[in-house]
This record gives sequence, structure tokens and C-alpha cells, in this order.
Amino acid sequence: MWIWYYDRQGIIQCSGINFIQDLPRFMVLLYALQRFELHDWGRNKDFIPVQVEGKQCHEFKIKDEKLGEVDLLLHTSHDERVTHYGLQGRATNVVPVTSEALAKKYGNLQDGMVAKIFWGEASRTSEPEILDKVKEIAKVHNTVKDHIPDLLWHHTFTNPTSTIREALGVPNPTTGSRVLYILIFRKLQPITKLHGKQFFDVWRQCILCHLTLWKEGVYHRDVSPGNLMWYWKDGKRMGVLNDYDLSSLANVQGPQGNERTGTVPFMARELLTEDGQRGKVKHLYRHDLESFMWVFAWISLRYRQGVLLSRRLRPFDEWATLGAIACGEKKLVFLNTMTAFVPSDMDQVTWDFLVDCFVVLKKDADDRYYLCLKRQQPIIDSDPDAFLSKFTSLEGWVELSKPE
Repeated sequence: MWIWYYDRQGIIQCSGINFIQDLPRFMVLLYALQRFELHDWGRNKDFIPVQVEGKQCHEFKIKDEKLGEVDLLLHTSHDERVTHYGLQGRATNVVPVTSEALAKKYGNLQDGMVAKIFWGEASRTSEPEILDKVKEIAKVHNTVKDHIPDLLWHHTFTNPTSTIREALGVPNPTTGSRVLYILIFRKLQPITKLHGKQFFDVWRQCILCHLTLWKEGVYHRDVSPGNLMWYWKDGKRMGVLNDYDLSSLANVQGPQGNERTGTVPFMARELLTEDGQRGKVKHLYRHDLESFMWVFAWISLRYRQGVLLSRRLRPFDEWATLGAIACGEKKLVFLNTMTAFVPSDMDQVTWDFLVDCFVVLKKDADDRYYLCLKRQQPIIDSDPDAFLSKFTSLEGWVELSKPE
């Protein structure tokens, strides 16, 4: 018999126990497990379960150098909670949150607040640090100003997953170590609620914000529908490029451009190959821009008037459950059979624009492939502005950019 210990970094397996030959040791193990409390099984004691209006919530309080005691009431049973299940990885949860201390500092925010709780890689530049850099860029670039998330408060827990590995003498204990973060943001609206030119406008704003950040040395590298948000300001919808916990900074030591980062259904096809998954393909600007195109297709074909279609009518469900390489193959099938996906109720301008975007991507991929076949000079990342102009010059982009 073997005992396995799981956490967000991975698995630790003990030496085998023969419970017949070593019955006393086995009985001691059962005796110990029988007396485990919730925190012994891995439940964080800092999050205290409470009942609020008949619903399960969690309370978290901690001393803060600037604010004194910060109180958070996490509405973990709320319908708007976003949960990612799994034994390993970030396990990001986003839940509505209320706080007397933060309300005192910021006032009663009209749209409320959300808490983002996740296990980030300890070796990466933290999301709060990256957002500090993003805020500096926003001061001098209007394409970034008002288009980034508003971080209100954050806390980093001090018990990384490497601690137990160091205590047990596990080889390379800090490789892949993760640490728990809790970040509080102003609440934003999902881009999936929008449609038509409203959707295109917010999507376009996020692309322009992303471009400026990339040129200024902030590489987002996880473009997906959940990371494109919006809010109202002075009667205008402001697109927000959200979620920087997989981002990296230029000229900063640590994970950079060859790690397998991103959300599989929206990753560029070149990253969904065997070489891409082995880290042999450098993550470039064109990969993120391609992700924006997959996001556009995903929302355009799966939603109507801001509402998710029924399973019978919406495509791509299996993409969310497939492995990276299998998903890449499905994307190629989609590109070669797009006529089978034409919705009868989609306006012609949007469909034509979608087709033209993938024609641009396919031509670019073919050109690079044929250069490789001819063993010509190594392919480097094209100028981001030049690559984006291939899309902004499309007739559909121009038409959809016109005000309603």
C-alpha cells in the first residue's frame, strides 16, 4: 500500500507499506487518519465557513500594514462564482466579495468587488508586480489607460507548496512550487454579454491595449473570453484586458516565452503541436493575436444576443475537454470545413470578417511553413504593428468599427 499526498504542485508518494507484514505501522496510520480534522486534510483554516442569509460563505480576516484589519466576506455560493476544479495547477476561483475595510477606503463601488483566489507559480513574477508595471504604462498610453483591471487589495500567503517537499528531502523541492494569492478587484462585466458592434468594439479595445503592453514589455500570453471584460465609464463601454497571472515581463529573470501557457481552446495552433507543448516554440505576439481571433469565433458562434446557445446548437464544446494536440487538430478541421459552421442567423459582415481573419492567419502560417521547407533564414517575430495591420485593414474591421 502507498500513501499519496496531493497539492497544487503535484504528488508525493511514500514508500510502500505491507500492511500484513507491518500491521502495527498500518494501525498507527489508520489511528492518525481517524483523528484528522478538516485542516489536516488540506482545508485552509484562514477561511472560516459562515452562513449569510441561508447561504454558505467564507470569512477571511487579516492584519494589513496600511489598513489595519481587512475583513473579507467571500460569497462562495453565489451564482456568479467562477470555479476551476482539479488537483494540480492554479485552480483559480473568482467570487463576489464584500468588505467593510475596503468599502471604507474606496466607498461603495457601484458594481461591487470580486476576489480572485489562485495558486500562482512561486518562480513567476507575481500578478500584483506585473499590474504595477501595467499601471506605469497606462500613465503614458491612452490605449492602456482605463483598459486594465483595478486592483484594490492583495495578499500573498507564506506557505508555498515547496515547504513540505523541503521537509521530506524531495529532490528539487522548489521546481513548480506554488503559493496562494488572494486579489480583490472592482467587478467587471464579461464580454460574452455583448453582441454585434458592441462586442466588436470591446474586443478591439482589448487588442489595442494588448498591443501597447506587448511593445512595452508586458507579455499577456493567456487571451481567452474570460480575460476580456468591460465596464461603463461616462456612457461608454470600456474594454479591459484582464488576468495577468500567466504574464511575463521582458528582461526579467524567470519563466519567459517558451512555457506552455494559455487556455487550450484559444491558443495558437503552432503552440498546440508537439514542439509547442515541449516548449520548443517561443511564444510570440502573433500567437496572442491569433488567440484573439479564436475568441472572436468562439463567442460569435456560441452566443446569440449575449446568451449561450443550447448544446445542440453551439459548436466547440469538446475543445474545452481535449488535450492540447487533439484540440489543435480539431481547429485545423474547423478551418478546412468552415462552411459547415455558418450560422443562418449571423449577419454577413461578421461572418465575412471572421472568414477573412482566418484566411490571414492561414496565409501567414503557410508562408512561414514554406520558408522552413526551403531552409531559409530563421523565422523571427514580425513587427506587431505590421502583423495587426493585416487585420485592421480588412473590410470587416473597418465596417464593424463604424459607430452604430
